[in-house]
Amino acid sequence: MDAAAVVFGEKGFEKARVSDIARRCGLTTGAIYARWANKGELFLAVVNDVKPRRAVFVVNESQMPTSEKFEAIGANLLPTGPDELRDLMLEALVIARRHKTFSADVALSLQEEADVLSAMINEGKAADLVDQSLSTEAIVFCYQALSIGTHLVTRSGTSSQRAPSSDEWNTIVKRFLGSLIPSQSDVPPIDN
Repeated sequence: MDAAAVVFGEKGFEKARVSDIARRCGLTTGAIYARWANKGELFLAVVNDVKPRRAVFVVNESQMPTSEKFEAIGANLLPTGPDELRDLMLEALVIARRHKTFSADVALSLQEEADVLSAMINEGKAADLVDQSLSTEAIVFCYQALSIGTHLVTRSGTSSQRAPSSDEWNTIVKRFLGSLIPSQSDVPPIDN
């Protein structure tokens, strides 16, 4: 699956060959076709395999305080190097646009990520880290759009001169996260 994610991410669905994937992981093409009937089935299996590994890995770190989860996910929005998982998801979105048979599976992948992120946001609302009046769905949509958009701009090759430093990015992310915090007048008083 990891080899297929890399090959699909690097070459795209159309140009990727099952033989490239087999060679990368030391298998024969027959071994791959014994498990998946065609390249499309393999592609969808890979998309379904990697979706939990995108930003969601941070959310599932239960020992991490919610506020740190928000910061880690925000920092993760700016790619700092090769990112095969985002390359694959970007390719999946393009393929879903061209091939309607993939649309439902790609939409399901994004929805599963959205469900996990929604749970984290609702956890933040319960801890008064996120303003109750803000739409959870809108925050998730914003995150997913930023995640895909920053990766697209970074991978276009035109942003290398304009890409912010990690410090600059983290400053913006903290400001953005700060806008989600309820104002002091919205926070109920703490009983002693």
